[in-house]
Amino acid sequence: MDSETITTFVQTHWNAILIITGVVLIAGAALNWNWLCDPAGAPQSHRYGRNARRVIFFLGGLVLVVTGVWSMRLAG
Repeated sequence: MDSETITTFVQTHWNAILIITGVVLIAGAALNWNWLCDPAGAPQSHRYGRNARRVIFFLGGLVLVVTGVWSMRLAG
């Protein structure tokens, strides 16, 4: 695939990509996935613990899902 094809796909389906990304973040936070929630080695890892990161990723995923659904409804 060339970059033009990928760009066209993302521009066409950006709201679905938001929803899928949000669902993955919500699932990762709920299931406590290491690759998502483990603060070790991450920049600023001393600021937030594992549970705080889980809450942040859950809320971020929720925002992405709501934004994606809202944009799909507006597009008609």
